[in-house]
Amino acid sequence: MSSDGGAVWTQIDSMWYNDGGCVLVHPESANVVITGGQTSPGYFGVSVSRDSGRTWARHTLWSFYADFCYSLAVAPSQPRTVFAGGRGSFAGIVFRSTDLGASWQRTAGSPDYDVYGLAVHPTDPTTVIAASASGIYRTTDSGDNWTKVNVTLGFYSVRFLSVGGETLAAGGDSGVFISTDRGLNWNDISTGLEGSGVACLDFAERSGDVLIAGTRGASCWSWEFVPGIEASPYADVRTAIPMPTVVRGVVNLAVDSRQQTEYRAALLDAAGRKVMDLHPGANDVSRLAPGVYFVHQPAALRRVVIAK
Repeated sequence: MSSDGGAVWTQIDSMWYNDGGCVLVHPESANVVITGGQTSPGYFGVSVSRDSGRTWARHTLWSFYADFCYSLAVAPSQPRTVFAGGRGSFAGIVFRSTDLGASWQRTAGSPDYDVYGLAVHPTDPTTVIAASASGIYRTTDSGDNWTKVNVTLGFYSVRFLSVGGETLAAGGDSGVFISTDRGLNWNDISTGLEGSGVACLDFAERSGDVLIAGTRGASCWSWEFVPGIEASPYADVRTAIPMPTVVRGVVNLAVDSRQQTEYRAALLDAAGRKVMDLHPGANDVSRLAPGVYFVHQPAALRRVVIAK
């Protein structure tokens, strides 16, 4: 534990764990700390402290072999509800507590493989997203049933944007993906991201202005966006064609006056289908569904994102 911004660290737990996996400081009380990992016999273990780490209550939630608690998440709208996820009996497993970690119950369902990250919807405690070795999973009934919503393998981290609850991001071996509909659909925003996969991520500004990703290549990257539509910082900048500018749901295309009569552009969806024609000047895109789009201009393709 550190109380000076990380300058000095003090050990607050004993050697109950064989290997640590995660730590959660409760958002409403810094005295409540929950940790998870693998206990010395190789079991799925969770520890709860209500006095800033001075004393701990130990919970062995699964005892087979090579079990591990990799992830913890509290429900912001129901702060006594906590989820713990990881590996149990060589498969994905999730537990739920409704009394701030005093007791735990295994959820009726779980993702197929190891659960490395969990995120609970800001206002709906029954909606949980899991980052798993086999993809991204979503439940809307507190874990009774899980649906795979992204088949890309190797996800390690997932975070809800605290405002609204529609937007969330997930990272893993294949980069970073973003969803603007509570995790139903996902778009890859990894263009320009380097490193050997994303190990962790979070929104640096809770308004959602900046998403920070830490990679296994020992580097840190940021991706900026704002509500509405915005050009990605990773768009192709090799040509001299001006970038689209955005103001309150309107995309503006700056065009050389000599090109006005011959200029053609279109807005494409993530699958490459044309959504609408674009013309020089202001184009209203406020009614389009959230997601990743592309502005197809002569000799250039610009990525843009519509978010709620």
